[in-house]
Amino acid sequence: MVYLIAILAGVAGAGIAAVAGFALGAALAGALGISSFEGASGYFALSIGIIAGFAGLVAGIVLALRYQGTRGLGALAGRTGIVVAVIAALVTAGVLIRLATVEHFSGGTPTLEFEIRLPADMPAPDRGKVDFEMQAGSQRSGGLFKDEWMRRDGDRVVLSGLVPLYTSTSSRMLVVTLPGQPKLLFQIGLSATPKVSTEYGAWQRVGNLDDMKADSQPRPAAAETFEIRLRVPDWNQ
Repeated sequence: MVYLIAILAGVAGAGIAAVAGFALGAALAGALGISSFEGASGYFALSIGIIAGFAGLVAGIVLALRYQGTRGLGALAGRTGIVVAVIAALVTAGVLIRLATVEHFSGGTPTLEFEIRLPADMPAPDRGKVDFEMQAGSQRSGGLFKDEWMRRDGDRVVLSGLVPLYTSTSSRMLVVTLPGQPKLLFQIGLSATPKVSTEYGAWQRVGNLDDMKADSQPRPAAAETFEIRLRVPDWNQ
């Protein structure tokens, strides 16, 4: 029972201290003028949060052990070491179980290449205000524009991008954000392990739209003519 209480106290202490440390790190990054370029300020804040979290873990364990009657530096150090080792083993086991339940690809990471065709006469969007996100179960991955990111198909603008497929699942949705438009929710009809293709498939209409209002749910697309087509180049080459 003593060790269980110490484990719970350590976890609680680590969580509280990590949050406080991250907030302190973010504030210090701003005060010290650490740039956000390539995530430098974020990494700094994260480092402070990790250090503070470990300190909170040890402090919570020691306080709990002392409260339960453990006295003497040697006894405290020995029991604290045992509790830390048990927590580390539990975390390691949790990570291994999580990795075992997520299906990954062998031989590399597939890349989904896509083209988004906008409605007729819709003007070309500001590149910096367009965003792509692949949702595959609990996994999220951001998309990128290709170098030749825009072309015209008659009176319609076509945007070209790509996104990595980290998880082997048939449940995928590409979320496209365009300025002044609801979010476009494209259901990606690929198998868990997609077939390799050198050519784009047929154009498919957007399935649902999300108006991003607090009291609304994604709605079926009606007259909207946003379209997508896909291909997955061979990722083993």
